[in-house]
Amino acid sequence: MSLVKCCYINILETGTVSLSAGTEDSDYPLYRVYDRDIGRLFKITAAVTMEIKIDQGASGNLAIDRLLIPAGHNLDGMTLDIKYSDNDSAYYTAVSQWVQSGNSLIEKNWSSITHRYWKFIITSPGSIPEIPELFLTQTYEFEQNPRVPWGPFDDEFNVQNEVTAGGQDRFLIHGDAKKQRNYYIYKGDETQKTNIITLNNAWAGAKPFWLCDHDAVWIYGKLRKPIGIKEEDENESGGYYSLDFDFLEVLP
Repeated sequence: MSLVKCCYINILETGTVSLSAGTEDSDYPLYRVYDRDIGRLFKITAAVTMEIKIDQGASGNLAIDRLLIPAGHNLDGMTLDIKYSDNDSAYYTAVSQWVQSGNSLIEKNWSSITHRYWKFIITSPGSIPEIPELFLTQTYEFEQNPRVPWGPFDDEFNVQNEVTAGGQDRFLIHGDAKKQRNYYIYKGDETQKTNIITLNNAWAGAKPFWLCDHDAVWIYGKLRKPIGIKEEDENESGGYYSLDFDFLEVLP
């Protein structure tokens, strides 16, 4: 069993994002890598080295420990780097350069570090890169780790069932099934309560985020209902909270 993790912050949304190499295709603009819509692609105009640079500013820089790019990119076989700098001159690798294998989720992690500048680099690609979303993020691990989901394990099917006047069932399939994970925490402490409230306020009902479930499966999704934090007065000691974390996948 793995620790349940969430990544709900993206420094591309709070910093200044630009291309330090490559030219934006105006039909597939750069902001698409941080609009939280994993169904829309960013592209450059030619198959050349590309650098997406993030400047967090002179103060208030966030510690970063993970890169996430959802499936839907075309980076298979391309040479990729994630680097950081404090002066926008000397850049250092957060993880070793790698050649991407496949077009599924890209997830790279490292020890948490705080730096002003970050770059995601694709060196001499054989075709024009296509990227749906780029997360440079902090990882939050649940302090009390739920062993298994409280609710159903099965997928939620996106099917509309209509019944004709004659009683016949008709089924309209509107899209792929969605993963769902409902984690119930009975005795979360004050720290966990505070961190979950911070997560809830950051997602604000409109910014889907990443969940790494108890089986270490990364899912992009949303909270389906309010978390419903309640204080538990066990043996009149207080200081414990129940949390209902009801999560549903968001599809491209």
